[in-house]
Parts: sequence; C-alpha cells; structure tokens
Amino acid sequence: MKIYDKEMYQKEQWIKSVLLVVGIFILGFIVGYFVHSFEKQETINTLEQNVYKLQQELDNI
Repeated sequence: MKIYDKEMYQKEQWIKSVLLVVGIFILGFIVGYFVHSFEKQETINTLEQNVYKLQQELDNI
C-alpha cells in the first residue's frame, strides 16, 4: 500500500528546486571565474607583446 503525503511531496519538490538553483549558480560561478581568468591572461599577454615591441623600437633608436 502506497501512502501519499502531500506535505512531504511538496517539501521534496522544494528541496529539489533549491538544489537545482544552487547547482546552476555554482556552475555559472565556476564558468565565469575561468572565463575571467582567461580574458585576464589574454590581456596580460597583449600588454607583454606591446612592451616587447616598444622595447625593440627603443633599442633601434
């Protein structure tokens, strides 16, 4: 015999919803962190290349 408890079912659904939202938030945060780090590193590389080019120009003068 299966017993149906409406209150327990609602709590279970609420917990699943909360866990889903928290999981999506954590996933988005991790992806955003790595994208930010990648973009930051790309900017650093560009600046290093510019500095190298400017040093080459100064050495040629």
